Amino acid sequence: MKNIGKKIKAFIALLCLLCLGLLAVSVYSRKDTDLIKSLPVFKEADDGRTPEETQKDFESFINSVFIEEVTDDSITLNYSVKNKQKYGLSDVTPSLGEVSLDDMKDSLFVSENRLAAMEKFDYKKLTHSQQLIYDIIYSMLKQNLQSSDLLEYSECLGPTTGIQAQLPVLLAEYNFYEKNDIDTYIELLKLVPKYFDSIIKFEKKKSSDGLFMSDTTAQAIIDQCNEFVESSEENYLITIFNNKIKEFEGLSAEDINAYIENNQKAVTECVIPAYKNLITALVQLKGTGDNENGLCGFEKGKEYYEYLVKARTGSYRKIADIDRMLDNALSSSQQKMAKLLTDSPDVYYKAQDLEYQYKDPKEAIEYLKNAIKTDFPELADDIICQVKYVDKSLEENMSPAFYLTPAIDAYKDNVVYLNKNEKYDLNEAFPTIAHESYPGHLYQNCYFQSLNPEPVRSVINIGGYSEGWATYAELYSYKIAGINKDVANLMIQNTVATLCVYGKADIGINYMGWDFNKLQEYLANYGFTKSQSRTVFDSIIAEPVSYLQYTLGYLEIEELIKKAKNKLGDNFILKDFHEFFLSTGIAPFSIIEDRLDEWIKDIQKKTNLQ
Repeated sequence: MKNIGKKIKAFIALLCLLCLGLLAVSVYSRKDTDLIKSLPVFKEADDGRTPEETQKDFESFINSVFIEEVTDDSITLNYSVKNKQKYGLSDVTPSLGEVSLDDMKDSLFVSENRLAAMEKFDYKKLTHSQQLIYDIIYSMLKQNLQSSDLLEYSECLGPTTGIQAQLPVLLAEYNFYEKNDIDTYIELLKLVPKYFDSIIKFEKKKSSDGLFMSDTTAQAIIDQCNEFVESSEENYLITIFNNKIKEFEGLSAEDINAYIENNQKAVTECVIPAYKNLITALVQLKGTGDNENGLCGFEKGKEYYEYLVKARTGSYRKIADIDRMLDNALSSSQQKMAKLLTDSPDVYYKAQDLEYQYKDPKEAIEYLKNAIKTDFPELADDIICQVKYVDKSLEENMSPAFYLTPAIDAYKDNVVYLNKNEKYDLNEAFPTIAHESYPGHLYQNCYFQSLNPEPVRSVINIGGYSEGWATYAELYSYKIAGINKDVANLMIQNTVATLCVYGKADIGINYMGWDFNKLQEYLANYGFTKSQSRTVFDSIIAEPVSYLQYTLGYLEIEELIKKAKNKLGDNFILKDFHEFFLSTGIAPFSIIEDRLDEWIKDIQKKTNLQ
């Protein structure tokens, strides 16, 4: 998994548990049902109101949604906006929220009320951009409500994307825009035990309901937490904070020393004990899970998997159709690779000895920034991208790389993390860097924010869109990497085929009931060893649909391109398509396809006139 994504509600892109709030991507469920009372009261759509009045009311509605979403917890708020005063958010009580069925039910209540409010608008009176926002939110609220009988299947722990894995990084990168942010941060550290207690309580409930995680997954999380709490006095939440606080302007030496002391106390007396309590609970719960296989091994597991695929990929296709889509893409890639190897037998050996010209991450980013200008719309040159490295205590369980989405009013300041773990060769990281930076996550986010979209768009997160685009960007990077053309094409098709195999495995395990033996038999056809098959099996069991975000998201983009090419022929320009897709922004693919049809018709009209 390469991307932490967007916000705890929105920035842990791979941690989309259930669509419970506006967009079903929140680690922290809404806990204040009275928030809905603050929504404006809208008159019926047919009451004779002018378009301007309707548009103004809708603007108020979506702004209230944005404010409610970003204030649901303090980490989301910190990662969402820099200038809180600008949005009227300066006086917000520090909070991490909690994980509980009651919270999830409250979130569904919020979804129901928002849906009812939206249905009072006259859609035809909204502006074109408002109609897009309406379609996205309405579609996702409807989808949220489909989870009402599946809440207990939600899972916030996982070896790679679980909150216990992501939280340390999110805390380490917590933004100190002003002195009050430092105070809030210290308070948040003190709230970690209470938050983890809610997770433990939820996991115990899952255990009593026969829905607890597999022993393998539990042990992986236990091992990870043990690594984090080792040498607590030298924990990187202490060392990183010390460096950050010394660089913060305007603090006296006395202030700095006080903050350093308070932070160390909060980490050692609150955060570390919270992780130890989680370890103890998981050790006790380990062995209570009745299902060591995929989601379909649970009573409503197949239904939950169908829901999860829609929520996290943004594709509303049926599972059987997705499975056929993967088969077709896999077959196509295999045929293309076979032809390449037939026409150029030495291409395989060239690929084995492949070396990228740009091995230094910063140099690679600068190169990519300029090399994509031919096929991608221009982005301002004043975008900043820092390259940082995962702390050693987290290397074993973190992704090879990830991108942290910045605040919407500070979107030009970006960070890409790389993992120096020995299992990842950074000399071969060029495509991964493209996935995270240009033209991947960083570029996609910065380009959309440069269009000054409505703030509510920033709390919309669909992994299939963002990870699909980043995968598309990664594959594109082979074409501009300065390597042999046949080698580049072989690498592209091999990556697509591998993604499809993983996607097939995800469906097989979680929907079709494959056990490990069945998976191993399938993967053996593609050269996987027993050990490699076990790794894939355990990963898919622990975090269902994670692979599909990349694979299906990419394939959906390719389907859009294919449709545009078929309709436009010689009038199709890849750069223009990229501009359309990026300008539309994160949305379910069916909604993007509707806008694509409009875009195609506009181009056809213009070209016919010419």
